[in-house]
Amino acid sequence: MVSRMLMIGGDRRAECLCELLRKDGYMVDTFGIKAGDDKTARWDDAEAVLFPYPFSVKNGCIPALSGLSIHPEDVLAKLPAGAVILHGRGMNAGLRYDENTLLEARNAEISAEAAVCEAMQRMDIALMDARILVTGYGLFGRALARKLAALGAEVWVAARREEQRTQAADDGMKTVALTDAAEVLGDMHMVCNTIPAQVLDESALRAMQPGAWLLELASAPYGFDRRVAQKLDLRCDVLAALPARYAPMSAAYALRDAVMQKLAEV
Repeated sequence: MVSRMLMIGGDRRAECLCELLRKDGYMVDTFGIKAGDDKTARWDDAEAVLFPYPFSVKNGCIPALSGLSIHPEDVLAKLPAGAVILHGRGMNAGLRYDENTLLEARNAEISAEAAVCEAMQRMDIALMDARILVTGYGLFGRALARKLAALGAEVWVAARREEQRTQAADDGMKTVALTDAAEVLGDMHMVCNTIPAQVLDESALRAMQPGAWLLELASAPYGFDRRVAQKLDLRCDVLAALPARYAPMSAAYALRDAVMQKLAEV
Protein backbone atom coordinates (compact mmCIF):
# COMPACT_ATOMS: atom_id res chain seq x y z
CA MET A 1 0.00 0.00 0.00
CA VAL A 2 1.56 3.29 -1.13
CA SER A 3 1.43 6.14 1.36
CA ARG A 4 4.39 8.37 0.42
CA MET A 5 4.96 9.76 -3.06
CA LEU A 6 7.56 11.92 -4.78
CA MET A 7 6.55 14.21 -7.67
CA ILE A 8 9.40 14.89 -10.11
CA GLY A 9 9.06 18.18 -11.99
CA GLY A 10 6.05 19.11 -14.08
CA ASP A 11 3.82 22.13 -14.65
CA ARG A 12 0.82 23.65 -12.86
CA ARG A 13 -1.20 20.47 -13.22
CA ALA A 14 1.55 18.57 -11.35
CA GLU A 15 1.39 21.14 -8.56
CA CYS A 16 -2.40 20.74 -8.39
CA LEU A 17 -2.05 16.96 -8.44
CA CYS A 18 0.17 17.12 -5.37
CA GLU A 19 -2.47 19.21 -3.62
CA LEU A 20 -5.20 16.67 -4.45
CA LEU A 21 -3.11 13.71 -3.35
CA ARG A 22 -2.35 15.36 -0.03
CA LYS A 23 -6.06 15.98 0.52
CA ASP A 24 -6.56 12.27 -0.12
CA GLY A 25 -4.18 11.50 2.74
CA TYR A 26 -0.96 10.79 0.86
CA MET A 27 2.37 12.23 1.94
CA VAL A 28 3.79 13.92 -1.16
CA ASP A 29 7.24 15.42 -1.57
CA THR A 30 8.17 17.43 -4.65
CA PHE A 31 11.37 17.87 -6.60
CA GLY A 32 11.42 20.76 -9.05
CA ILE A 33 7.94 22.12 -8.25
CA LYS A 34 8.73 24.70 -5.58
CA ALA A 35 11.90 26.68 -4.87
CA GLY A 36 14.12 24.78 -2.45
CA ASP A 37 12.28 21.45 -2.68
CA ASP A 38 15.42 19.86 -4.10
CA LYS A 39 16.82 20.14 -0.57
CA THR A 40 13.76 18.83 1.27
CA ALA A 41 12.59 15.95 -0.95
CA ARG A 42 12.79 12.62 0.87
CA TRP A 43 14.06 10.21 -1.75
CA ASP A 44 14.69 7.21 0.50
CA ASP A 45 11.08 7.15 1.75
CA ALA A 46 9.42 7.36 -1.67
CA GLU A 47 7.16 4.38 -2.33
CA ALA A 48 5.85 5.80 -5.61
CA VAL A 49 7.55 8.30 -7.90
CA LEU A 50 5.44 10.36 -10.30
CA PHE A 51 6.94 11.84 -13.42
CA PRO A 52 4.98 14.65 -15.11
CA TYR A 53 2.24 14.29 -17.66
CA PRO A 54 2.94 14.54 -20.43
CA PHE A 55 6.48 13.32 -19.87
CA SER A 56 8.77 15.43 -22.00
CA VAL A 57 12.48 16.13 -22.08
CA LYS A 58 13.73 19.48 -23.37
CA ASN A 59 17.48 19.86 -23.75
CA GLY A 60 17.82 16.61 -21.81
CA CYS A 61 15.84 17.87 -18.81
CA ILE A 62 12.39 17.23 -17.39
CA PRO A 63 10.25 20.41 -17.23
CA ALA A 64 10.27 21.94 -13.75
CA LEU A 65 8.29 24.89 -12.38
CA SER A 66 11.13 25.82 -10.05
CA GLY A 67 13.60 26.10 -12.91
CA LEU A 68 15.67 23.21 -11.59
CA SER A 69 17.59 21.16 -14.16
CA ILE A 70 16.34 17.60 -13.78
CA HIS A 71 17.94 14.83 -15.83
CA PRO A 72 15.83 11.66 -16.01
CA GLU A 73 18.80 9.35 -15.68
CA ASP A 74 19.92 11.11 -12.49
CA VAL A 75 16.45 10.68 -10.98
CA LEU A 76 16.29 6.98 -11.83
CA ALA A 77 19.71 6.43 -10.28
CA LYS A 78 18.59 7.97 -6.97
CA LEU A 79 15.31 6.10 -6.54
CA PRO A 80 15.04 3.55 -3.73
CA ALA A 81 14.76 -0.11 -4.68
CA GLY A 82 11.14 -1.19 -5.02
CA ALA A 83 9.71 2.26 -5.63
CA VAL A 84 6.81 2.26 -8.12
CA ILE A 85 7.61 4.50 -11.08
CA LEU A 86 4.66 6.14 -12.83
CA HIS A 87 5.09 8.21 -15.97
CA GLY A 88 3.56 9.40 -19.21
CA ARG A 89 4.65 8.51 -22.71
CA GLY A 90 8.41 8.95 -23.16
CA MET A 91 10.04 6.64 -20.60
CA ASN A 92 10.86 2.96 -20.70
CA ALA A 93 11.04 2.20 -16.96
CA GLY A 94 8.01 1.77 -14.72
CA LEU A 95 4.29 2.05 -15.45
CA ARG A 96 2.54 4.40 -17.85
CA TYR A 97 -0.48 6.11 -16.34
CA ASP A 98 -1.45 7.78 -19.60
CA GLU A 99 -2.61 4.45 -21.04
CA ASN A 100 -6.05 5.45 -19.88
CA THR A 101 -8.83 6.27 -22.33
CA LEU A 102 -10.74 8.35 -19.77
CA LEU A 103 -7.65 10.51 -19.12
CA GLU A 104 -7.19 11.05 -22.85
CA ALA A 105 -10.85 11.93 -23.33
CA ARG A 106 -10.94 14.37 -20.41
CA ASN A 107 -7.76 16.08 -21.55
CA ALA A 108 -9.19 16.38 -25.05
CA GLU A 109 -12.28 18.12 -23.66
CA ILE A 110 -10.21 20.48 -21.48
CA SER A 111 -7.89 21.27 -24.39
CA ALA A 112 -10.86 21.92 -26.66
CA GLU A 113 -12.46 24.32 -24.19
CA ALA A 114 -9.14 26.13 -23.82
CA ALA A 115 -8.68 26.34 -27.59
CA VAL A 116 -12.17 27.83 -28.02
CA CYS A 117 -11.32 30.44 -25.39
CA GLU A 118 -8.08 31.27 -27.19
CA ALA A 119 -9.83 31.49 -30.56
CA MET A 120 -12.50 33.87 -29.25
CA GLN A 121 -9.85 36.22 -27.87
CA ARG A 122 -8.03 36.51 -31.17
CA MET A 123 -10.68 37.06 -33.82
CA ASP A 124 -12.42 40.37 -34.30
CA ILE A 125 -15.66 38.62 -35.22
CA ALA A 126 -17.97 36.45 -33.14
CA LEU A 127 -17.89 32.70 -33.60
CA MET A 128 -21.36 32.82 -35.14
CA ASP A 129 -19.82 34.76 -38.05
CA ALA A 130 -16.62 32.71 -38.27
CA ARG A 131 -15.51 29.98 -40.65
CA ILE A 132 -12.94 27.76 -38.98
CA LEU A 133 -11.00 24.79 -40.30
CA VAL A 134 -9.96 22.10 -37.81
CA THR A 135 -7.21 19.83 -39.10
CA GLY A 136 -7.43 16.35 -37.63
CA TYR A 137 -10.39 14.55 -36.11
CA GLY A 138 -9.02 12.52 -33.25
CA LEU A 139 -10.30 12.96 -29.70
CA PHE A 140 -9.05 16.55 -29.49
CA GLY A 141 -10.02 17.60 -33.01
CA ARG A 142 -13.52 16.21 -32.61
CA ALA A 143 -14.06 17.81 -29.19
CA LEU A 144 -12.84 21.15 -30.54
CA ALA A 145 -14.95 21.06 -33.69
CA ARG A 146 -18.09 20.20 -31.74
CA LYS A 147 -17.57 23.02 -29.24
CA LEU A 148 -16.93 25.55 -32.00
CA ALA A 149 -20.02 24.41 -33.89
CA ALA A 150 -22.16 24.55 -30.74
CA LEU A 151 -21.22 28.23 -30.43
CA GLY A 152 -22.35 28.97 -33.98
CA ALA A 153 -19.17 28.75 -36.04
CA GLU A 154 -19.18 27.24 -39.52
CA VAL A 155 -16.73 24.42 -38.91
CA TRP A 156 -14.82 22.57 -41.57
CA VAL A 157 -12.76 19.47 -40.81
CA ALA A 158 -9.76 18.38 -42.84
CA ALA A 159 -8.87 14.78 -42.06
CA ARG A 160 -6.71 12.20 -43.76
CA ARG A 161 -8.91 9.13 -43.28
CA GLU A 162 -12.31 8.77 -44.91
CA GLU A 163 -13.86 7.30 -41.76
CA GLN A 164 -12.86 10.44 -39.83
CA ARG A 165 -14.45 12.66 -42.47
CA THR A 166 -17.58 10.53 -42.35
CA GLN A 167 -17.74 10.88 -38.58
CA ALA A 168 -17.23 14.66 -38.86
CA ALA A 169 -20.03 14.90 -41.42
CA ASP A 170 -22.29 12.88 -39.15
CA ASP A 171 -21.46 15.39 -36.40
CA GLY A 172 -22.68 18.22 -38.64
CA MET A 173 -19.32 19.50 -39.92
CA LYS A 174 -18.33 20.28 -43.48
CA THR A 175 -15.40 18.13 -44.54
CA VAL A 176 -12.49 18.06 -46.93
CA ALA A 177 -9.65 15.64 -47.46
CA LEU A 178 -6.45 16.82 -45.81
CA THR A 179 -4.67 16.81 -49.16
CA ASP A 180 -7.34 19.14 -50.56
CA ALA A 181 -7.39 21.59 -47.63
CA ALA A 182 -5.97 24.39 -49.80
CA GLU A 183 -9.25 24.43 -51.75
CA VAL A 184 -11.13 25.86 -48.74
CA LEU A 185 -8.40 27.72 -46.86
CA GLY A 186 -9.10 30.98 -48.69
CA ASP A 187 -12.52 31.18 -47.02
CA MET A 188 -11.32 30.54 -43.47
CA HIS A 189 -10.96 33.12 -40.73
CA MET A 190 -8.97 30.66 -38.62
CA VAL A 191 -7.28 27.28 -38.83
CA CYS A 192 -6.84 25.15 -35.70
CA ASN A 193 -4.29 22.40 -36.17
CA THR A 194 -4.44 19.29 -33.97
CA ILE A 195 -2.08 17.07 -35.98
CA PRO A 196 1.54 16.71 -34.74
CA ALA A 197 2.96 16.58 -38.27
CA GLN A 198 3.40 19.25 -40.94
CA VAL A 199 0.20 18.99 -42.97
CA LEU A 200 -0.02 22.57 -44.32
CA ASP A 201 2.89 23.40 -46.60
CA GLU A 202 3.71 26.81 -48.06
CA SER A 203 1.44 26.35 -51.07
CA ALA A 204 -1.49 25.62 -48.75
CA LEU A 205 -0.71 28.60 -46.53
CA ARG A 206 -0.57 30.87 -49.58
CA ALA A 207 -4.24 30.09 -50.16
CA MET A 208 -5.22 31.78 -46.90
CA GLN A 209 -6.36 35.37 -46.54
CA PRO A 210 -3.70 37.77 -45.19
CA GLY A 211 -4.48 38.41 -41.55
CA ALA A 212 -6.18 35.06 -41.00
CA TRP A 213 -5.29 33.19 -37.83
CA LEU A 214 -3.40 29.92 -37.46
CA LEU A 215 -3.58 28.30 -34.04
CA GLU A 216 -1.05 25.52 -33.52
CA LEU A 217 -2.53 23.19 -30.91
CA ALA A 218 -0.44 20.07 -31.52
CA SER A 219 3.02 19.14 -30.36
CA ALA A 220 6.21 19.24 -32.44
CA PRO A 221 6.92 18.99 -35.31
CA TYR A 222 3.68 21.04 -35.67
CA GLY A 223 1.25 21.33 -38.54
CA PHE A 224 2.80 24.29 -40.34
CA ASP A 225 6.00 26.32 -40.55
CA ARG A 226 5.49 29.39 -38.38
CA ARG A 227 8.15 31.42 -40.18
CA VAL A 228 6.49 30.81 -43.54
CA ALA A 229 3.11 31.77 -42.08
CA GLN A 230 4.44 35.04 -40.72
CA LYS A 231 6.14 35.81 -44.03
CA LEU A 232 2.73 35.48 -45.68
CA ASP A 233 1.19 37.95 -43.18
CA LEU A 234 -0.76 35.23 -41.40
CA ARG A 235 -1.24 35.63 -37.66
CA CYS A 236 -0.23 32.55 -35.75
CA ASP A 237 0.34 31.25 -32.24
CA VAL A 238 1.72 28.01 -30.87
CA LEU A 239 -0.39 27.08 -27.86
CA ALA A 240 1.24 24.25 -25.96
CA ALA A 241 0.14 22.46 -22.77
CA LEU A 242 -3.38 23.88 -22.88
CA PRO A 243 -4.81 21.85 -19.96
CA ALA A 244 -2.04 23.02 -17.62
CA ARG A 245 -2.40 26.65 -18.69
CA TYR A 246 -6.17 26.86 -18.86
CA ALA A 247 -7.53 24.51 -16.18
CA PRO A 248 -4.69 22.88 -14.23
CA MET A 249 -6.95 21.66 -11.43
CA SER A 250 -9.36 19.99 -13.84
CA ALA A 251 -6.37 18.39 -15.58
CA ALA A 252 -5.14 17.24 -12.17
CA TYR A 253 -8.50 15.62 -11.37
CA ALA A 254 -8.19 13.49 -14.49
CA LEU A 255 -4.55 12.70 -13.77
CA ARG A 256 -5.27 11.70 -10.16
CA ASP A 257 -7.87 9.19 -11.32
CA ALA A 258 -5.39 7.68 -13.77
CA VAL A 259 -2.67 7.46 -11.12
CA MET A 260 -5.02 5.84 -8.61
CA GLN A 261 -6.13 3.29 -11.18
CA LYS A 262 -2.54 2.39 -11.97
CA LEU A 263 -1.53 2.10 -8.32
CA ALA A 264 -4.46 -0.22 -7.71
CA GLU A 265 -2.91 -2.61 -10.24
CA VAL A 266 0.42 -2.82 -8.41
